[in-house]
Amino acid sequence: MATRREKLFEQLSEQQQRAIYMLLEQASQNKNSPDYLSMEDIAETLGIERKTLYNWRTRNAVFQEALAEASREQLSALAPQAFGAMSKLIGGPQPSTKALDLMFKSLGWVKNEQTIDLTTRTRDSADLENEIARLSKSTGVNQD
Repeated sequence: MATRREKLFEQLSEQQQRAIYMLLEQASQNKNSPDYLSMEDIAETLGIERKTLYNWRTRNAVFQEALAEASREQLSALAPQAFGAMSKLIGGPQPSTKALDLMFKSLGWVKNEQTIDLTTRTRDSADLENEIARLSKSTGVNQD
């Protein structure tokens, strides 16, 4: 059975598929790296205009979804490394509180929820007149 990425890739041209792999490679590169390819470099390598690549990335829903799916697959492949790094941060001589917080949140043990309870009271004209009188008296401003 074909994966979600494979089904999406079937709807793309070979150039678009290559563009996705090149964009993923670009995202993993440091901009100062000699191997880093700019958007212009990617477009030139593919034999397309930079604007075409831009349009694929911003206006082509299938391309966008395929890129997102391929990104998720690539990130999933890094999960063991991330787990190892997290384990070192948590199990070290001085455990990282940020790493612990992230782990607890990802496991659903801690939820980042805030509840704001607003209560309002209605004020009638008499309340407002009394408030105005009080403020006028305290500020020395006459209400005429």
